[in-house]
Amino acid sequence: MLNVRYYKDYRHNYLIMEDNGALTENVYQRKMISENKIRGLLPVSEKNINGELLLYYEITSRQSMKSLYAMKKIGMEQLKSLFLQLRTVGDALQKYLLDESCLVLAPEYIFQNVETGEASFLYYPDPEEGTLQDFIDFLVEKVDGEDGEAVETVYRIADLIQREQFVLDEILKWFQDDYDRKKPEETQPKEIFMPVKTEPEPPLQEEKKENRLKKLMPTAGVCIAGMGLLIYVVCCYQLSYREWIYVAGGFGLIVIIAVCAVSWYLFPFFAKGEKERKQGPEQRREPVQEIQNWDQENAPSLREVGNTVYVPWTESCENKLYGTDRKNKYHIDLSRLPLTVGKLPGAVDMVLEEPSVSRMHARFTKTGSAVYITDLNSTNGTFRNGMRLAPNACEIIEPGDEIKIGKLNFIYR
Repeated sequence: MLNVRYYKDYRHNYLIMEDNGALTENVYQRKMISENKIRGLLPVSEKNINGELLLYYEITSRQSMKSLYAMKKIGMEQLKSLFLQLRTVGDALQKYLLDESCLVLAPEYIFQNVETGEASFLYYPDPEEGTLQDFIDFLVEKVDGEDGEAVETVYRIADLIQREQFVLDEILKWFQDDYDRKKPEETQPKEIFMPVKTEPEPPLQEEKKENRLKKLMPTAGVCIAGMGLLIYVVCCYQLSYREWIYVAGGFGLIVIIAVCAVSWYLFPFFAKGEKERKQGPEQRREPVQEIQNWDQENAPSLREVGNTVYVPWTESCENKLYGTDRKNKYHIDLSRLPLTVGKLPGAVDMVLEEPSVSRMHARFTKTGSAVYITDLNSTNGTFRNGMRLAPNACEIIEPGDEIKIGKLNFIYR
């Protein structure tokens, strides 16, 4: 049985495999996978810590098939891609004279890039650990029941393994026949519809504000022109005492018109603010008035009230994560589980558009009445009450817990 643990440093996530005796015996295979970059295999490095031989497999930005398909099914296209990549890694192993039976094909040890679908397999130099049976059992469980071709293919593969007649080339030929049959259909032209981006209409309040401003513009223009004319007269002509009185009256008239125009423009906004200020205290005082005027004779007796009933937190909990940051607009509803969060649309149930969040970051599950959070090998980590979860680690969460996903802070209620 494989002894596995996970480790994360500042920039990388690792799956650590301990020595069950095979690493010491199979030196050639161990050195070949650790000192060469073999296409289709997880990058691996060898470390000797306190006399213990360990293999560090880098799983950064990858998800295990077990996590990736926990809530979705495998169709014919995914099957074809997976077996083609299995063939590619098999050819690479032959080039380095490595035993193909040492590929660990359990779903928790087959990792995929979420965006590209590229698979990376784990190689451990012990043939007894590599088995096709776990792999095909997983495919039988996760195959899309609505995809008839995928179901037929998986059960045919299972039958071959049961009869110990599994030949990878024969399976790939099935996929090739399926591709040749579908190719004529795919060559037919398809209509492409481009989405039309519409500009949002301005809010009604903004339209009213702009209309009032437009009505104010002619008055402002007259005031500015009149002011300019009076300044020109004062600067260019020598005025008598009476003429100075007329000019001063003109200046005063223009100032009065300007003040009235600005007051007309700003009045609705001041009136609205004053109305809100007046309504606020009244609304706050209404419950107090009701309490003060309440008839004490209508109050129930102590015997009618009865004892306080304790409600367990599992029943009273809202099952929601509320964002606590000013910029965090997300509220995560945990009433329907399992739920996967991340930033890659199509791969998660809820998209969090935040650079610090991984493509598939965390998953929430429920066992009985308890809610659990699992870190899905995220880059920036998942935290519970300030403590970082280990990659693929699962912990229970309770009301009042502070959850951090990347840089997004939440509180569970």
